Amino acid sequence: MNHQPDYLPAAAHFLSLKMLVLICVGPALCAQTEVLPSLVIVGDKLTSTTRGDPGATEVLMPSSAAAPTRGTYQDLLALMPGAYEANANGGLFSLRGLNQDDLFGSLGTGANALVAVLSDGIPLSSATLRFLPPTLWNLAGAEVLRGPQSLSHGPNSLGGALLLHRRQPEFSAQGEALVERAAFGSWRTGLAQDLPLRKEELTLRLTGLRQQSDGAEFNRFNADHSFGATERTDLGATLLWRPGRQQDQVFQLALQHEKSDGNPFANVTDAVRGDLFKRETSLNTPPDYSARRRAATLQTSLALPHRLRLRAVTGVQRFAADSLADLDGASRLSWFNQGLKEERRATGDVTLARPEGRIRWLLGAYAERSTYALDYTGVGLAPLPRGSAFAHHATETVAIAALYGRADYEFLPGLHLNGGVRHNGENRDLTASSVFGALPLKKAGGSTTEADWLPQLSLKWQPAPARSVALKWSRGYRSGGTSFAPFVGLVRDYQPEYADETELAVRLALTPTLHLNTAVFHAAVQDQQVPVAVPGGFPGIDNLLYNAGTSRRSGAEVALVARVTPAFACTGSVTWLQSRFGPLVIGNRDVSGQALPNAPRWTASWGLAYQRPAGWFGSARFSVASGAYSQVASARVTALEPRRLLSARLGYTWRRVRVYAYGSNLLDENYASYRSDNTALGLPVSGQAGLPRQLGGGAELRW
Repeated sequence: MNHQPDYLPAAAHFLSLKMLVLICVGPALCAQTEVLPSLVIVGDKLTSTTRGDPGATEVLMPSSAAAPTRGTYQDLLALMPGAYEANANGGLFSLRGLNQDDLFGSLGTGANALVAVLSDGIPLSSATLRFLPPTLWNLAGAEVLRGPQSLSHGPNSLGGALLLHRRQPEFSAQGEALVERAAFGSWRTGLAQDLPLRKEELTLRLTGLRQQSDGAEFNRFNADHSFGATERTDLGATLLWRPGRQQDQVFQLALQHEKSDGNPFANVTDAVRGDLFKRETSLNTPPDYSARRRAATLQTSLALPHRLRLRAVTGVQRFAADSLADLDGASRLSWFNQGLKEERRATGDVTLARPEGRIRWLLGAYAERSTYALDYTGVGLAPLPRGSAFAHHATETVAIAALYGRADYEFLPGLHLNGGVRHNGENRDLTASSVFGALPLKKAGGSTTEADWLPQLSLKWQPAPARSVALKWSRGYRSGGTSFAPFVGLVRDYQPEYADETELAVRLALTPTLHLNTAVFHAAVQDQQVPVAVPGGFPGIDNLLYNAGTSRRSGAEVALVARVTPAFACTGSVTWLQSRFGPLVIGNRDVSGQALPNAPRWTASWGLAYQRPAGWFGSARFSVASGAYSQVASARVTALEPRRLLSARLGYTWRRVRVYAYGSNLLDENYASYRSDNTALGLPVSGQAGLPRQLGGGAELRW
């Protein structure tokens, strides 16, 4: 196994001690006038000036992450009330108890996510988030929108949205560079440069990022200490044009190329409970994954007469991932699986808004045309021990057209009636084929077309800009489609699932430096899409979807920001969540009343930060989560341990140079981020352990 150097425990102790001293004496040291960059901002949606739902929105800055554990958006998840980090193997992350992609881990194209993730206005697929998670480098901020999202730009989503915004080009020749090195062979380098081409009118920003890690996992079969190694390369260019130097006329074109290689899943064996934390496996087919993504985004923002604002976002992107995996999860058999996943997406969204006046309104239209292709070939499954050759192919084409509108009417001073509706139309076509061993080729397909009205209504009292109380009801929706059981060659259409969510939210500026944002909510999902095993098919693979489930979710979220001095800030959040399935049987297991997967009862985080333009700076973040589990049909076997994660950063700024040391999981907690029960296939339980203690350091240069 790739062990840490001997000096790392001592360094961890030193770092923890210095952070403790900083935390204790921080208030006394903060008698300066410099302003600390915001850690957590509670406010309205950045991309729309007509949205003002308290409790629904959290705005996070990349500097909120005390330690760059991965250097991706995942480092921010512990800061988001109602959010819980799951794993690339299943769930990705959950928001108010709903996994980003799917609750049941159904085999499919991944074209029907529960929580939308958008980067600069264009949606990212679940596969993109797995293989190429958006990085913090060049990220300006992130927004968390909780609850059904039907009246905002982009695709409709039943469970919420995460919006990521990259930094815009500046009209000055400034740049920055980053170098970081950490345990487990981890390093990261970044470079960004703004190039003004025409004064206050045309400018270009070029960015590059390279990062890699050896991982902490070990493959005993070939003595590979880099079993979980990954590497990543990102290149980007953004052109900003303001015709005639007009601040309210903006065109922005962004091009992005991303590439990754290695094994981001790094499953290890848990044959005996606790073995998972040895981070060892024995595979005679080393897994290998390679992913590529190219994207182009055009954003337009125009001020029109009569105080109107026109915004448009158009994007095209192509994603492809090749995979090679050991199918039996051990070195006994020569079973393997090769896969190819391709996605092509074209999306467009345009809004016309009047963000001022007693009646504020917005009208929008969204359109999408996407193709998801999935190919698998390999050898295995049956008969034992040799297995049989198999090949599966599925292509799903998705067409979406939606019109939406919302308005905010201040009918009495401080009293607002806010509501709107979305008319969402979707068409999904699936074609699939399968061959297994000497059996004949099976072909199947299906097509579904749906149109739904999705309303939302809220009443808000806002006696002051920083104080508001709102009661909101919204209708959530997840489209239907066609499911496919590959080995038996069967298809079945399934219908949409719906959710009714009610939220009471309060936002208060208790003092000029103390802000509170809290919400309580209840959501009920009907006609939930549930995988049902096909008789005679392979367990866990041959499933068809039925609208057979219901679920309930209730919770309370509290977020607090306190700026003790201009240089010292404290943040905190606590979330309580109660989730449960209604009457539901999966296979031969009754899961009625069971909590949803990746939905811990309690999550919380606390943070401290001290920062000045020059001199010492530091931050610390402590997050906790109660126990959860990964797979609905096997909650006991796939149980996940509670988490207590401490991260910290300590550094010094001198002129344009910042140097720092950081540590993540400083308590060296053992916890699983994912477990998979493979016993129905005669295979061992596997999973992925959370990252162990990691120490590192870095330097930033700005010019």
